[in-house]
Amino acid sequence: MAVLMVACASLLAQHEASKGFAIDVVNGGGGAASGDTAAGRRFHLHLVSNGRAERIVHRASRAVERALFPDASFPRKRVTRVAVTMAGHNLTAADDVATVEAVRAGDEYVITLSPGLLMMSSTDMNKAVAAAVRRAVARMWLWDGRGAAPARVTEAMVDYLASSSSPSGDDDDELMTTWQQENKEECMSARFLRHLEQRRVGFVARLNRAMRDRWSDAAVDAALGAPARPVCAAYLAAAAKTTTVMMDVADSATSDHGSTRRGSSVAM
Repeated sequence: MAVLMVACASLLAQHEASKGFAIDVVNGGGGAASGDTAAGRRFHLHLVSNGRAERIVHRASRAVERALFPDASFPRKRVTRVAVTMAGHNLTAADDVATVEAVRAGDEYVITLSPGLLMMSSTDMNKAVAAAVRRAVARMWLWDGRGAAPARVTEAMVDYLASSSSPSGDDDDELMTTWQQENKEECMSARFLRHLEQRRVGFVARLNRAMRDRWSDAAVDAALGAPARPVCAAYLAAAAKTTTVMMDVADSATSDHGSTRRGSSVAM
């Protein structure tokens, strides 16, 4: 009987959580967040008045929820309200260009954007704001082992989810850049997570579920259903080979271009 009651309570919680959440887009506060500043006016014009911020949050959340909670066996956080606002000053590099923070009873979240995002050209601003919000939404939904999950794991999952929730695939270039800048001795990255998800569908959702209450170094193996270390070694070897081939092609193209230019110079 007790087990049945717990199961019913879990299903009810899943049903309530699936009904969605309210979104508030707030343009206020002091400093750069004031509607009297250039950033404040652009925030209102490009994100508040046209409902764009609300649409970005909804779309990002739907994509992240599909990836992390494919069915009721994957417990989700309770989120009842999300507020999107602008900071009164530029956020530091450590804070990223957007932060997300749980407030009240832990079921309401505030996404705070750096005003620097609003001072780009319109095209760049739209892309940057959307990318920042997608990352914040991904971070909002992720479990983190009650703070014990390694940052490299949670950041890789944020990168993966943000890229996956991009409607146009704009984040693919960012994913490639991130990979090129990573320590090639480490596998944990958004691209590696995508690789594991392709090997066994549902990997990311299972890994997130494993991080609900605690963190274990065996979580990745369990989510994959096999030891991850050999997969990592093979992945790094393949990536190194691909990088070498790409560099050889680039060097060859540069050499050919230089030869062509030298030939033209002689002909002239």
